[in-house]
Amino acid sequence: MSDPKAGVAARIRSARVEKGWKQKHLAAAVRVEPMTVSRWERGATTPDFDALALIAEATEKPVSYFLAEDERDSMEPQLVEAAERIEAAAERIAVESERIASALDALRTELTRLR
Repeated sequence: MSDPKAGVAARIRSARVEKGWKQKHLAAAVRVEPMTVSRWERGATTPDFDALALIAEATEKPVSYFLAEDERDSMEPQLVEAAERIEAAAERIAVESERIASALDALRTELTRLR
């Protein structure tokens, strides 16, 4: 079996590069130091689950993208379920954010009309 850290590291780097970001951009999005991203991408350390969820959100990838099939199979079922719930919540938040932005635009238009 391959080193799980290497798989996660490669997928973090791949997702970052796909976005066209430097390590400092991902670091800012995840609220960590650029050196932390470097360590993740080298496989020196691995992000904890919270950081992995932030990486997934920033790179617009599901959390499961960062885990190899054999890693997903070996994860505790509760962790897989938690990852799925986080992904679903992120999707609901994105939809709600769009509705809020639309409502704010409507309020701005009405405010401009009233002035």
